[in-house]
Amino acid sequence: MVASKVVIRLLYVALGDSITAGYGVAGPFSFPNLYANFLRRHDKALHVLNLGVNGLTTSGLLNLLKCNQSIRHSIAQASLITLTIGSNDLLRLIDSSHQRLNQAQIPLILGNMNKTLGLVGQEIRLLNPNVVVKVATLYNPLTGWGLYANYYGLVQGMIDKANAIIITWAKSFGEVVVYLDREFIGKEPLLISQDHAHPNALGYQVIAKAFARY
Repeated sequence: MVASKVVIRLLYVALGDSITAGYGVAGPFSFPNLYANFLRRHDKALHVLNLGVNGLTTSGLLNLLKCNQSIRHSIAQASLITLTIGSNDLLRLIDSSHQRLNQAQIPLILGNMNKTLGLVGQEIRLLNPNVVVKVATLYNPLTGWGLYANYYGLVQGMIDKANAIIITWAKSFGEVVVYLDREFIGKEPLLISQDHAHPNALGYQVIAKAFARY
């Protein structure tokens, strides 16, 4: 009698906001699926679980990690986690009625982000101390010319501060930093969709390749 072969499926869990969810494109063209296709060249048994949530903030992510038992179980079983988070925290600085940045709130928002990310890191490591975690920096979807040129400098300064927090946090928990800001700068018209926020199909391909390269 020949013993049946047991296939161990590696699990890749994609956590994060609309960038992870693949806002604006069909599911197969989201960056986690594109990245998983690359990974399957080396392990055909890989399974991808996309848990991206449109509009997710760092505090929303922390709540999911603490309270959603299904997500907690998936993280505990994961061999790889990717994370895109932070953009929606910064969007709280925009006064929706006047489309202006509330600069007085920047220290508070960034301080809360820093504290919450620390708790997120602790929660992930408690659930799975050895999992490989890849964390993306934020990119500026605007350009120094065109419709939103007047906002570019302010937004870039805010993103630079947020990325400094993300990079320091990621390294403190032994996570891999994927520098998406470097991938998008100067290429925004090619990679950003018409909503001036999310990647287009080519942008998601660039993100997937960046996660594969780092």
